[in-house]
Amino acid sequence: MTSITGRKSAPTQASPATIPTANLTAVLAAFNACNLTSCYIERGNFAAARRKLVLALASVNQLAEG
Repeated sequence: MTSITGRKSAPTQASPATIPTANLTAVLAAFNACNLTSCYIERGNFAAARRKLVLALASVNQLAEG
């Protein structure tokens, strides 16, 4: 039987490539709206695509402000 004597400590800082949790909702909302925009364009529903693109841009704008 072996015993574990030393453990690696958890990182204390977030790496620069991570998304702050405060911005995560806006990032996911923008990503979701962009995906829906793409689906609507593929189906030829440009009015719905435009509405979703406006929502995506609003989420991106929210990230730029905050």
